[in-house]
Amino acid sequence: MKRNIVIALDVGGTFIKTCIVENHVPLSTSQREFPSLADQDKEIILDQFMNIFKSQYEFYHSQFTGNELDCHWHIGLAFPGPFDFKQGICYVQGLGKFESLYGVNLKKAFYERMEKEDGAWAKRLQRAEIRFEHDARLFALGVSLGFPQHRFIALTLGTGLGSAYIDQSQIKTQGQGIPANGWLYNHPYQDGIIDDAFSKRGLLQLAKDLGAFQPGMDVKELAESARLGSIPCKEVFSEFGKRLAEMLVPYIKGYEPNLIVLGGQISKSYDLFGNALQDHIKPQQVQIYTSVNLLEKTFIGISRMFEK
Repeated sequence: MKRNIVIALDVGGTFIKTCIVENHVPLSTSQREFPSLADQDKEIILDQFMNIFKSQYEFYHSQFTGNELDCHWHIGLAFPGPFDFKQGICYVQGLGKFESLYGVNLKKAFYERMEKEDGAWAKRLQRAEIRFEHDARLFALGVSLGFPQHRFIALTLGTGLGSAYIDQSQIKTQGQGIPANGWLYNHPYQDGIIDDAFSKRGLLQLAKDLGAFQPGMDVKELAESARLGSIPCKEVFSEFGKRLAEMLVPYIKGYEPNLIVLGGQISKSYDLFGNALQDHIKPQQVQIYTSVNLLEKTFIGISRMFEK
């Protein structure tokens, strides 16, 4: 059987997490983490990508001794925005990360670099298809493997809020009830935008507003205090769940999904805000599914970009 092999990269501002995915199955022994070097110049960052591609290719061949002709290679990257995902052009600016890649066509740059490299890995990967996509969409695409017939909205709750709309395993960026690009982060909520409220900084600000915040506290400590019985901390998560439902209801009414999917670091505290979310979202008759392994689902989603 033909082996569809994807070198999957989840590109962050601090680290690039990578894994080889074979026929939609992440190979756990191949999962690695590299510094992204995002504050360096263009050549250093591009060298790091080449280092990752080479490392993963050679790792696979150290484990697999079959016929190379049976291997169909791909390279897929979850990349932060702004980014022209179709063309592969980076437009990240003003964040102190990947500044030197602004306006660079990374797809073209990768192929040009591989043409100059020596070794079988570079010659083979020159023929690999390279694709890019937003991390929240890829997480949702990975989750959809388990819900192939569902229509759902996926949210990643972490440093910021990511979102994606899925219908029968397809990413939807336009249509009835779908905001532009399927992105909710910049839509208004209360006195700001959704990203302000449903992110790490939003949750910690809520803790401050409700008098539960302690110096040095992060989301993890806030959750631990709630689980240990702190009433103020419990109230923070309950209010967070209520507000999350309040924010989601108009989008549920517009898109009419049968599932809401939650991922990201904050979703690991679902045991603390889930009841409030369910109570206030119940009239919409939509199920809620949480995935604690965002990275694994993202790697699977990256591999699904190459489905025919």
